[in-house]
Amino acid sequence: MLRVLIRKELLDNLLNLRFIALCVVAILLIFSSIVVLTGLHNEDAGDYHNRLNTQDAFIDRYGHSNRISWMSSIPREPSRYQPLVLGIDRDAAQENFVNNPVPVLLSKLDLVVIVSIIMSLIAIVLSHNAIAGEREDGLLKLMLSTSISRSTIVLGKFIGGVVTLIIPFSLGVLLGLAYISIDADVRLQFMDFGVFGLLLALSYIYITAFYALGLLFSARSRTSSVAVLKSLFAWVVLVLVLPNVSPFLAAQIYSIPSRAKIDLELNKIESDDRDEILRKRIQLMFQTTFSDLAFIRSMTKPELQKKLTDDSAFRERYAQYQKAFDDLVRDVNREQRRIANAIRESFDNQSHRQEDFATALASLSPLSNFVFAATDVADVGLHSDTEWGSQSSAYNRAFGDYVELRYNEEKKKNPAFTSNDYLDLRARPRFQFQQMPLSARIERILIPAGILMVFNLLFFAGAFVSFLRYDVR
Repeated sequence: MLRVLIRKELLDNLLNLRFIALCVVAILLIFSSIVVLTGLHNEDAGDYHNRLNTQDAFIDRYGHSNRISWMSSIPREPSRYQPLVLGIDRDAAQENFVNNPVPVLLSKLDLVVIVSIIMSLIAIVLSHNAIAGEREDGLLKLMLSTSISRSTIVLGKFIGGVVTLIIPFSLGVLLGLAYISIDADVRLQFMDFGVFGLLLALSYIYITAFYALGLLFSARSRTSSVAVLKSLFAWVVLVLVLPNVSPFLAAQIYSIPSRAKIDLELNKIESDDRDEILRKRIQLMFQTTFSDLAFIRSMTKPELQKKLTDDSAFRERYAQYQKAFDDLVRDVNREQRRIANAIRESFDNQSHRQEDFATALASLSPLSNFVFAATDVADVGLHSDTEWGSQSSAYNRAFGDYVELRYNEEKKKNPAFTSNDYLDLRARPRFQFQQMPLSARIERILIPAGILMVFNLLFFAGAFVSFLRYDVR
């Protein structure tokens, strides 16, 4: 009997003009979004390689140890999953080589947005009259006059409705994946198909939750018009209100300064303040310990080089000055870096507390858990952002050690060599972001995926219990 009821739900939906129209819209949205984002991925990949090549050429030609930090800022390679999941835009502060402001004004639709907004709304629209509508038509009374139990009816409606939603959604996604696979610029790997499978599974769970929500309010309403109002109100709260209010509430409770303000303060400490301290200490050094070398400040580099070659006593004295100068620069850099790192650590701790609290509040919504899980599966979410920061920081430290090593090597060859002179860094280490394996991504999403399953169980259990007590007259 359950099979007959599922078949009835499938046929009712498939022959419903409203369902057909919604399915066509969903398929077109999903496929067109993947096509557009695939093109965007190809452009971003080209921009990334252009930026990387330009940076490499600049360092190879103009590199020096004094300002190497801003020369070697690490751009982020676009994710292979960008055609499906955009995730966090970490490169927003950098100008795109193709500077087009229109995409900033017109927000992009990815699979996560389509599922979380469009498909959840379609699930509500299709499920709100599954019970209340059939009560109005007298069909429920007719079915219950036979030997069909109430539990079989509600289970058949739930399974049949979910299947009819998943079929067109899956078709749209599979068409999009077929387009991605034939695009020459997107190189898929074996792990990518596991990621695609997890994204589909998470989407199914999320869509199912909202179909169960619509079924719940349909089983608690006498008419379909009342059911749709209740369902839409719940949809607005769960999809629009809670996820957007959570960061605002977290910001009020854990107030932190803006990133722009912190960056300005750090730049002042590590650049302007550092240069001023160096200037004063170098001036003091020429007034005291190396007063006999004060005249070198007015010498040109060729004149200095000639005197170093001709005068062995001056060369020895100058070597002492250079060692003191290098120690001074190192000490000042260390002092300013310690101050800056303390500010960074304090800001990061405050940011993490605010982020954790906002995440906990947002987890009261199915949408937030779906977004957290989907972006973590695609390695473009909050955990990936943290991992990117960790790996890039480790690389910056290794790169800094390499620059210092090369500077000391050049200093041994030429005592007149300074931190503003050209430094050959062509053999420098290159950064390569190591993406998390699929097993680690699955481990990351266990909690948000589990919460999504809990929402499914709660909504379906509510619909089930409500229908058992439902008055079909």
